[in-house]
Amino acid sequence: MSNWEGRVEDFDLLTGRARFGGDLNVEGALWLGFVRSPIARATIAAFDTSEAEALDGVVGVFTADGLGLTTQAGLEGISPARISRPPLADGSVAYVGEAVAAVVAINEAVAVDACELVTVDYQPLPPVPDQTAATAEEAPLLHPDHGSNTVLTIPSGDLAATQAALDAADVTVTVKQHYPRVACSPIEGVAGLVVPNGDRVAIHINAQMPSLTHDELAGTLATDDDQISLIVPPIGGGFGGKCDGENGLFAVGARLALRLNRPLRLAQSRPENLLSMQARDQSQRITLAANRDGIVTALKAEVSADVGGYAGMGAFEPLQTQRLIPGPYRIDQVAVNASAVMTNTVPTGPYRGPGRAEAIGLVERAMDTLARDLDLDPAEVRRRNLLRPADFPRQMPGGLVMDEADHLGALERALSEIGYQQLREDQAARRAAGNQNLLGIGISCWADFTGRHEPCQPAAARVAEDGSIEIDAGIAPIGQGMQTVVTRLAAETLGLDPAHVASVTPDTGRFRAALGSFGSRSASLASSSAVQVSERLRDKLKERAADLLEAAVDDIELRPNGTLGVRGMPTASIPLADLAGTEATAAFDQGQPTFPGGTHVAVVEVDTETGAVDLLRHVAVTDCGRLLSEVQASGQVQGGAVQGIAIALFEEMRYDADANPLTTSLADYLVPAASDVPEVETQFIETPTDRNPLGVKGVAESGAIAAPAAVQNAIIDALSPLGVTHIDMPCTPERVWQALRNSGR
Repeated sequence: MSNWEGRVEDFDLLTGRARFGGDLNVEGALWLGFVRSPIARATIAAFDTSEAEALDGVVGVFTADGLGLTTQAGLEGISPARISRPPLADGSVAYVGEAVAAVVAINEAVAVDACELVTVDYQPLPPVPDQTAATAEEAPLLHPDHGSNTVLTIPSGDLAATQAALDAADVTVTVKQHYPRVACSPIEGVAGLVVPNGDRVAIHINAQMPSLTHDELAGTLATDDDQISLIVPPIGGGFGGKCDGENGLFAVGARLALRLNRPLRLAQSRPENLLSMQARDQSQRITLAANRDGIVTALKAEVSADVGGYAGMGAFEPLQTQRLIPGPYRIDQVAVNASAVMTNTVPTGPYRGPGRAEAIGLVERAMDTLARDLDLDPAEVRRRNLLRPADFPRQMPGGLVMDEADHLGALERALSEIGYQQLREDQAARRAAGNQNLLGIGISCWADFTGRHEPCQPAAARVAEDGSIEIDAGIAPIGQGMQTVVTRLAAETLGLDPAHVASVTPDTGRFRAALGSFGSRSASLASSSAVQVSERLRDKLKERAADLLEAAVDDIELRPNGTLGVRGMPTASIPLADLAGTEATAAFDQGQPTFPGGTHVAVVEVDTETGAVDLLRHVAVTDCGRLLSEVQASGQVQGGAVQGIAIALFEEMRYDADANPLTTSLADYLVPAASDVPEVETQFIETPTDRNPLGVKGVAESGAIAAPAAVQNAIIDALSPLGVTHIDMPCTPERVWQALRNSGR
């Protein structure tokens, strides 16, 4: 573990020097706003833009007709263009909030006013509000050309063998669960600046996946790849939501910027962001088979995701659930059926731990249910089923190969840290005394695959004119501290003071292969690639310096002060600036993902009269391989855990029977404040992986994956003596109170 102190990106962030997407501006820039549909499902008969165009300060109003934009497949091989979200609605709308027209004005205020003056003649159609309606016989088809509202249905495992094991089991338990739809709700929505330059355009966009977004926008514009470049500013929160979603609006911006020959700014408002960046919403069912000792012998599950009005990355998430089940447990017979269904809700996309949070949430609820049915302690059931060192490497049912993590050690550490036995004694005492406020303890053992998507990470390094070293590892700056990690690792590899090294943010015009930050890939893949490319640059610099200094290559050394010299000859040196333009490239290929793991334990107090839940403690023990920085790893676990706790207790995007969203502002969509959650107590175990030279695994999504189940299990654990066996998340006071009433309390 490194003793690095301080983050190189923090000074600009804390002093306001960092310019986020919404801050970007240049002389002569206009504002781009969007008219959005108030109806979930309709055809568009006509537009009347005359009032808006007559408003002082309006440059123009534009619809899909005439822009020449081509809808791209949301996800290759899964969601073809015919069911993918268009940049602007073309003849029909599929959800409330869909962009139907663009307004260009001199500033944001005028654009907002003009959007309200655009009249759209909608011809309403019967909405399809949920999966039940979408899969009913004679259900209206959202996209008739597709022939179905189902995007995919994919089975995995040996269903016959799994069913035979279920039929022969001593005991089976079944759990149904709905994982709620949530909003990513980053501090800044999609925002940026589009700047034309002749027939080329520079797109400054706060996107997490620069290279893939470049592909999407070039395809949407039907332009040559080198006619655009994507430059990524500091991102005001990503969480997966800026991998997908409304990045296509920048194709509208690029087309209009070129047509008007004026720069354009755009930034989502908070309601626009809430109505465009949603995730989760998965209906799940699991059956476990076990013997009377609590050893699980088989698992069968069905998971189905509501992906909204168009199929994008959200359609991939049930497949992630499928591939991660059974998580950290030794269960050999596993069969999972995954499906994705379209409804007239906002299209879903990734959100911290997409699909994998749902997998762990489902399995962990089932483990608690099994423990209750067998009258065993929930911790003991997990002990008996967790993977051991001898089980690795382990072939997962979904085809991935799991590497080693200390799952049992994490469980025992977490139980010790929380004071598990004493808590059980306190719980029993409260129950015996008939206390109104009952204590609950919830456990969530988890595994995850990290760095799975695009396992080959390119990087480039160069010597700038001033002699500094620029490392281009393609990392989107989403606040995870990877600029610090890459800078420090590169400096250590090169033998330089970190002041001479910079991890630059993505610009596809400079480095086209900037993959970005997603899927907990950066620590293992980008860091390893940064070390690899630094080694290659070092070797090139030593070769060039050897020629200039007329010395052997092996005698050349890089010195912390930014010079190269001959070992043992302090005066024989040249500055790095003399070698400006020297470049190197690398592409680290990890092959298989890495599999971190761990245990979260939550302690809650539940008021049985009001249903109020108070989260008293939350402990997270994580094995993410070698720690590069415990401070930064702790921050990632804590941030993710708070988002997971929010799903368990507060957050849900709700719709009515006509697919109208009911939670369209932060007044009714409940994002927790710091005072709503306790400190997340973090500890780490280090089991280095052999899949990359640094021995590291991803950690950024672990908290969001593990925390919800721990909190949900704790609440149900508190109420189980009163007959409560399940409460869907979020476990709001109303839902808890209703569950108590339904149990006869």
